[in-house]
Amino acid sequence: MNNYLFKSASELASLIRNREATSSAILQSHLEHIHKHNPRIGAIVVLLEEQAVKEAEACDREAEAGKFRGPLHGVPMTVKEQFWVKGTKSTLNSNRFKDWEAPEDALVVKRLKDAGAIIIGKTNVAKDLLDYQISGDIYLDGKNPYNPEYSPGGSSGGASAALASGMVPIELGGDMGGSIRIPSNFCGTYGLKPTENTIPGHGLSPKPKNARGYLFEMAVPGPMARTLDDLELLWTILQGPDKSNRSIPPIAWSKPEKKMLKDYKVGWVDSWPGYETSQQTKDTIRNFVSLLNGKGVETMHSPLRNDLHQRSLDVFSKLSFQMILQDVPWFVRPLMMWSLRRGFLKGMKTDFWKFVDTFTDYSELKGRRARIIEEWETHFDDFDFLVCPIGFGPAYKRCKIGTPIHYNDKAVTYINYVWPFNACFNGSGHPAMNIPLGLGKEGLPLGIQLVGRYWSEPDMLHFTKLVSKFIKGFVKPNGI
Repeated sequence: MNNYLFKSASELASLIRNREATSSAILQSHLEHIHKHNPRIGAIVVLLEEQAVKEAEACDREAEAGKFRGPLHGVPMTVKEQFWVKGTKSTLNSNRFKDWEAPEDALVVKRLKDAGAIIIGKTNVAKDLLDYQISGDIYLDGKNPYNPEYSPGGSSGGASAALASGMVPIELGGDMGGSIRIPSNFCGTYGLKPTENTIPGHGLSPKPKNARGYLFEMAVPGPMARTLDDLELLWTILQGPDKSNRSIPPIAWSKPEKKMLKDYKVGWVDSWPGYETSQQTKDTIRNFVSLLNGKGVETMHSPLRNDLHQRSLDVFSKLSFQMILQDVPWFVRPLMMWSLRRGFLKGMKTDFWKFVDTFTDYSELKGRRARIIEEWETHFDDFDFLVCPIGFGPAYKRCKIGTPIHYNDKAVTYINYVWPFNACFNGSGHPAMNIPLGLGKEGLPLGIQLVGRYWSEPDMLHFTKLVSKFIKGFVKPNGI
């Protein structure tokens, strides 16, 4: 059997379209790989094998007749467990939702299927999507393909592990506090958190029983892939308005194809006030900036004014509690807060992690967020993109949630290892992506975060394609 593993989705789709491979053969190759490696890594938790085989056979018949569903015709992929796939469970790895079954496909899942993708399963997540490791009530712990002792990141850690280990070529992730970018960084893949309100969120997560309504502010679906072509293709398929959700506006996306590297200006920071990074992270960012300089890119150190970073985290913290605790009875909220502060938030100053009780307070919070977005947009007046850290260091060893993380002889408060570097851009809604840069001294992936102004995804992707000629990008793990 031909080995189709670690080929891009674009390559696989081309093989199918040109009759050089069948969808069934490609699927079987990936299924055998999943059965071999998934028990050790714990990336895929729902495998729709029988259903996928039938879909692949249907795609083969259609291809024989010269009919193709779309650009991903016959290509296998997985989606993060939180997303609705009709007839499958979305539990968030929590007993709260252990019996919840999706009544229909999420809109983004429907778009992927309409593009021809075959959804072969769902990938592992952190309990309630609230951790940067993968563990919970229902599924086996998720592990990093580069070293199983380490976390694959979270909450889309199963997604990044499945990609890095070659189980699938592309993946659908979700990000409300770094949940696409952190796993992509820990596992050396590309991951894009799009501009908020550019991809519909229907079917993003299970709804609590008898929920009166359900908000998903700051939470966005997004593409994850090993190649930039695949990342761009997925983003193109996912983005745009739908008649069922008019909160997603039509955007006149830019077309930057003629730009060269020397046409860009890039700002950079290697830490934020109050949130330092390791020497390896600083060196990675500064080496990347030196590379850009050598290719004619104008760069500038660009610290923020007026404590904008911390205020962005403050808005995120309060607004995220609105999302987490909505429709939770008032008497249960203190118990949930107590649990979070003993685990995920342990060691944090929690004065701004609180539920806003009144509409007036919520309205004021929304006003603060609007001002923060404006300030970030103004910050981008001086350059096209911002290069900044995704974490204190690379992936960390799996540990009890809330345990201080030790790296380079420094103990870092658990949540502060990665959260402050990512959640600020959920607070502001700006597009941000991980760019993998190969492996570091521990044999673990390294990367940087690239952030742009609202609706700059085409320019971000084009710029990164130009840069990708000079970086290592994704590096296959040993032994897989």
